[in-house]
Amino acid sequence: MRLALERRLYLAGAVAGERALRTTSSACGMASMLPSDQTFRIRTACPEDAAALSDLVFRAKAFWGYPKEWMEEWRDELRVTSEYVAQNRVVVAEVDHTLLAFYGLEFRADHAYLQHLWVDPGRIGFGVGRKLLAMACGDARKNGYRVIELVADPNAEGFYARQGAVRIGEIHGTVLGTARILPKMQLVL
Repeated sequence: MRLALERRLYLAGAVAGERALRTTSSACGMASMLPSDQTFRIRTACPEDAAALSDLVFRAKAFWGYPKEWMEEWRDELRVTSEYVAQNRVVVAEVDHTLLAFYGLEFRADHAYLQHLWVDPGRIGFGVGRKLLAMACGDARKNGYRVIELVADPNAEGFYARQGAVRIGEIHGTVLGTARILPKMQLVL
């Protein structure tokens, strides 16, 4: 019960015991947040970050043990373009200018859409993804949205479910002749 309450509070940006965030300037001229009790820094991504973001996406997807052939098939689909970064809300977490994780949030007509939430494989399980998801929820709320939708990798469905997301559908497809089902999920803010 206590863990469920803490998760809800975390998504609302009010985890018990969390220290206040202080702002600093970022390379892109937007305010960034540096948690006083963490070693990573949060900033708004720049279009020039696109290649590094794409590299992180590819490494994070490969973490789940997908065949090399599948990874190559997905290479273009996993690419983050500078146009995407310029047109959407993309936020990165970094340590010493090294990318740890990021999210990409799209503001659509009736809901916010989480297109990206990727964490460096060496940092999975340390709370970075949870913190970024909470920030994405806050961004969506600040922009007047009550819902975030996403299509999860099947390996990440449990993570999203633990954060309060529910499955609202499925996306059926194939990769190199192998059937795949991707969970379509929703977070009510």
